[in-house]
Amino acid sequence: MASTCGTATPARRAHRRGTGRARVQRRRRRRTGPSRCHDCGDAAGEGGDVSRAVPQRTLAGTDLAVGRIVLGTMTFGTQVGEAEATAMVRTCREAGITMFDTSNNYGAGAAEQMLGRIVRPFRDEVVLATKFGSPVDQSDPEATGLSRRAVRRAVDDSLRRLGVDHIDVYYMHRPDRDTPVEETLEALDEVVRQGKVRYLGQSNFAAWQITEMLHLARAHGWAEPLVSQPLYNLLGRRVEAEYAACSAHLGLTNITYNPLAGGLLTGKHRRDGRPQAGTRFTKEIYRDRYWNDDQFDAVERLGEVASAAGLTLVELAFRWVLGRPLTDCMLLGASGIDQLRKNLDAVTGPGLEPDVLAACDDVWRGLEGAAPHYNR
Repeated sequence: MASTCGTATPARRAHRRGTGRARVQRRRRRRTGPSRCHDCGDAAGEGGDVSRAVPQRTLAGTDLAVGRIVLGTMTFGTQVGEAEATAMVRTCREAGITMFDTSNNYGAGAAEQMLGRIVRPFRDEVVLATKFGSPVDQSDPEATGLSRRAVRRAVDDSLRRLGVDHIDVYYMHRPDRDTPVEETLEALDEVVRQGKVRYLGQSNFAAWQITEMLHLARAHGWAEPLVSQPLYNLLGRRVEAEYAACSAHLGLTNITYNPLAGGLLTGKHRRDGRPQAGTRFTKEIYRDRYWNDDQFDAVERLGEVASAAGLTLVELAFRWVLGRPLTDCMLLGASGIDQLRKNLDAVTGPGLEPDVLAACDDVWRGLEGAAPHYNR
């Protein structure tokens, strides 16, 4: 794939130059890997080669160079105990993974606490990302949403649980339709200027919402949420319709999540069975997204595609996501150290052949009408 280092769009040139807010952030400049152009990291392009062990990618609008695989820690503190979680983090670091993702609502804060304790001895060598906005305590409505008060409270609570003095990437976890976006962005700019947060991101937002946020942030000189975390997998490709073009125009970094569709793309679930205990399909949100006949039909067809290509279904799913032009980094989770090692093995290998990509496209065309939306 040809490099585009010399052809940055005006929007990208603008946010690379930075603002007064960016100059404040540069006082705490810290790199976690070799710097690379945002546009020409490894494994980019259709069916891109992912044979290198966790190559690097620089997050848009930041000085953070991270591995293309990001460890998600949703299972920490619930399914995974601290000893095993420590082994998982160690394994990731040995593989070149430098970014660790959590949220204030994972295990009602337990994941943040555990991750913070584990990385404390090498805090300056990793990138910590967390999220806010989803319900943490159902009995406390003020602990949810994107209001000014919620922002201030959530960031301080996350800093305390993580045991750190700043968060590297702070995501809005989902839209809050009861709070004006200007209020949220101004409050987030405040915590960036205070040094509590280095860079901003958003997850589960529609393309038009992200466009509105960046327009307002640039108009007011506020910190810009340029790191994006959309749902993207072989069963959920709606982002390709409008989000992908919007992302390229705005200069976002995309850290895609749900590469295995909540586990449906492991092939171990059966449509005539009940969701297995300990899996994500015990949660209504995952059943609503994926637990239907259309999705199971697609999984069966994709299993045939994988088999014909000499791959497991998991290998097909991971390598497809990593090879897409939209994917800068991919969020990878695991229920334990053994599964993590298997997943890391599965992401390593050559990109998919054109006939395999075409077969995946055929499956998507039959599924598109029943696929989950990328936004909420």
